[in-house]
Amino acid sequence: MQEKSSCPFCDPSVQSSVFYSQGDFMAVYNIAPVLPGHSLIIPKKHIISITELSSNELFEFFNTARKALNILLKAFGTDAFDWSLQEKPEAGQTIEHMHLHIVPRLSNDLAQPGDWYPLIHNNDTQMIDSSNRSKLNQEQLFQIVNRLKSISENNKY
Repeated sequence: MQEKSSCPFCDPSVQSSVFYSQGDFMAVYNIAPVLPGHSLIIPKKHIISITELSSNELFEFFNTARKALNILLKAFGTDAFDWSLQEKPEAGQTIEHMHLHIVPRLSNDLAQPGDWYPLIHNNDTQMIDSSNRSKLNQEQLFQIVNRLKSISENNKY
């Protein structure tokens, strides 16, 4: 089990990637997106499993995800997307902090529509702090996050 102190989603540096926040949850732009727009919905506190959420928290989690999705769809000019949430290593979870992947999709962005899932798994296995992981530079991340924040503020999602 991953300790909270070593969890990359609990690290304060994740705040630079937040483009939308509501209550106990936040939308974070992935620093190594598998496709443009790849983002994560994560709880602000260290929660490992969706089963730990109360009914109200579950509603807030998915409401945050829906609002972040609307921002991403507008920003990336599409109405297609994939969602993925894995629980435990057997299901592909590599970071023991609950998170939902949101991946906006465009026509022909990959050879086959289902090709995104292995990309997410490979992306997750290269931990956030790995020097081998291809990442956006700080300026690229700053520009994307600020664009998403602007869409959020101007559209009141």
